[in-house]
Amino acid sequence: MQLIRLILTAFIQAAMMVGGQLLLKLGMQQINNFEWTWQCMLHQVILNWGLIVGVILLVVTNLLWLYMLKVYPFSIIYPLTSIGFVLGMLGGMLLFGETVVWSQWIGVMLIMGGCWFIVR
Repeated sequence: MQLIRLILTAFIQAAMMVGGQLLLKLGMQQINNFEWTWQCMLHQVILNWGLIVGVILLVVTNLLWLYMLKVYPFSIIYPLTSIGFVLGMLGGMLLFGETVVWSQWIGVMLIMGGCWFIVR
């Protein structure tokens, strides 16, 4: 039961992290010309829903990470964050139409194999 809870918590944390990053990417794509000016920050960054929700999601993700640091061994949970690589690659394919080549899939399978050995 503890193992299932660990894997589920790690998956949720990774999914939230990737979701936050995907929202940040979507939000940045909505910005026409990014500049480090007050006008750009106020009109295009601070009022950008993708950036706002993405930052909130990443804050919640970090709170979950703090919980995981308290409850689980670091040597197990930190490598499990690599689940985010898989989810990030899938998110890039689905949301942005990015192409993923076979060597990337092999890399993802190796990462997942490593996660399996870690929790075993």
